[in-house]
Amino acid sequence: LKPPSPRPPPALSRSIDRSRSQPSGRQAVSQSGGAMAEEEGSWDTTIQEWLIDEGYCCAGALAYLESGEMYAAAPVAGEAGWGMVYKEDHEEDIMQDDMSEKKVTINEQSCFLEAAKGTRPKNGLWLGGEKYTITQTTDETVGDTDVKVIMANRPKKGVCIVPTTTQIVLAMFNEEASASQNAGNCKKTALAFAEYLIGAGY
Repeated sequence: LKPPSPRPPPALSRSIDRSRSQPSGRQAVSQSGGAMAEEEGSWDTTIQEWLIDEGYCCAGALAYLESGEMYAAAPVAGEAGWGMVYKEDHEEDIMQDDMSEKKVTINEQSCFLEAAKGTRPKNGLWLGGEKYTITQTTDETVGDTDVKVIMANRPKKGVCIVPTTTQIVLAMFNEEASASQNAGNCKKTALAFAEYLIGAGY
């Protein structure tokens, strides 16, 4: 089940100007009117276009930087993306400092927000009911903006998290799904999407 999904901030529902294109040829969010207004749910489609369609990621999501709450995900078909990136609170056996295991309720939204802010979540980074280990946090420059890039993985899978000015980009890859899905391609795709969002004022 996906979390209660508030509408994106009004600024996110600008119109698409089909006469302009990003360097990669995708649709651009226009600051001016004149084109059809984006329909509700169109951010799911935007994630699909930027992260999924080229084959470098198996899933992706957008969340608010302020709260870590996800409001859009892809793949869009059958809401498959939501199943991969989010799971309601769940109990897991977490190893303690004394090597004993203790049942802990995992809130994925708070884990995700902690990771996006550059700290290691105490009980690990959980997404879609699966635990990921944060392996790298780097500073990168997209356009004229410095961003943090957080990489995390589990066997054969991984995620790239990039906070922008007001949003958090989540890109996920699965090496078993396709030879083109790997950490390098996932990161490159996530950074391109982050640059697009920052350029559009997000």
